[in-house]
Amino acid sequence: MRARRFFPRTRPFRYAGFWVAATTLPLAGGGGRNAWQLGAAIGFCCLWPLLADRLRGRWPAAAGVDGRLYALECALVALVLAWASVPVALAVTAAACLLAGAAALAGWRLLVPAALALGAGAASGLLLAPVLSARSAPAADALALGLLVGFTLALAHLAFDQARRLEGQRLALAARSAALERLNGRMQRYLPPSLRHRLARAPEAACRWERCWLTVAFVDLVGFTELAGRLEAEPLAGLLDDYLGVLIRAAEARRGEVSKVLGDGVLVAFGLGGELDRRAGAAAALAFCRDVPPQLARLAARWQRRGEPVRLAIRAGIASGYCTLGDRGAAERLDFTLLGTPVNLASRLQARAAADDALLDAATAALLAPDPRLGAPQRLTVKGLGEQPAHVCALAPESGGPQSGSSGLTS
Repeated sequence: MRARRFFPRTRPFRYAGFWVAATTLPLAGGGGRNAWQLGAAIGFCCLWPLLADRLRGRWPAAAGVDGRLYALECALVALVLAWASVPVALAVTAAACLLAGAAALAGWRLLVPAALALGAGAASGLLLAPVLSARSAPAADALALGLLVGFTLALAHLAFDQARRLEGQRLALAARSAALERLNGRMQRYLPPSLRHRLARAPEAACRWERCWLTVAFVDLVGFTELAGRLEAEPLAGLLDDYLGVLIRAAEARRGEVSKVLGDGVLVAFGLGGELDRRAGAAAALAFCRDVPPQLARLAARWQRRGEPVRLAIRAGIASGYCTLGDRGAAERLDFTLLGTPVNLASRLQARAAADDALLDAATAALLAPDPRLGAPQRLTVKGLGEQPAHVCALAPESGGPQSGSSGLTS
């Protein structure tokens, strides 16, 4: 039997039960024939609780000590009561209390050894008894009934108390689980879908660095600084939320993922998780950028009807290539980061694009070729990346063709 800590929990019952029995056993006397036997039984009832505590203290962490001590207690009680020729009612009551206690403490794992120990102890006591007298007396029967009722009530009270504590713990755990679910739902809104899937698959493991081919689009709101200086804080915050909502929904519609939100700038990655091949990722990135202007025009019209004269336009940079993604930072504060030349190049191209235009790097243009919407490659010097070929693509239908944004390509 594995180590159990239930034996100390029976200490109050042990002292109460044995000492009550010691004071009431004289009522079960059957005359002079077994008086000295009852005296020995009374002595055992007085001393055994103290001896059991000393034995338990000598082996506080030994495996199986609690079970063996309980079985020994059952055997000694049965032996002493049988040897002292205690009336059957009292003996049966004592056995019932011990067996009920065993079942309540450890179930069948303790009940079976306790029953075997009781049987062995009773048989040994009957064989060793110098005088056998199973005579019953009204006082002994009343005592047995009182002990049985008292033990049953005490056990029922303990069971009720335990059930109440367990119910309280269950309700507390349910409330905590609901709070964690609410917190988890809120926190998920701050995390991109691919990161949520990674954390769900391996909650404890760090997100290792990995390289994969992606097409990234960096989109920025044209004239945001002027807009921020003209609008009050509340309308500006609402307008920015609506603008970001348009970008997020447009990215999800094209199977892209918003990786970063930097004020009015948004970095969208296409091809995470291998859902899109290279050509499909490049096509989805350009389609996303072309989906946004019509939606922003409708959003601007809605705000104009509310008395806020705004014009919303974007510029974008799109680049393709191998990127590195994974956890970055200390153990106390991590950031799931997307790094690589395509990210930097997309940001630089976005800064050089004209309103309602997108600048595409050579790799993205090659994946999209032949595409009549793309202008001829032009050379421009990109800070930190040297001279780069770039293709301009008009995003808004009214921009006037693929060359409308060529004025943004200044070296």
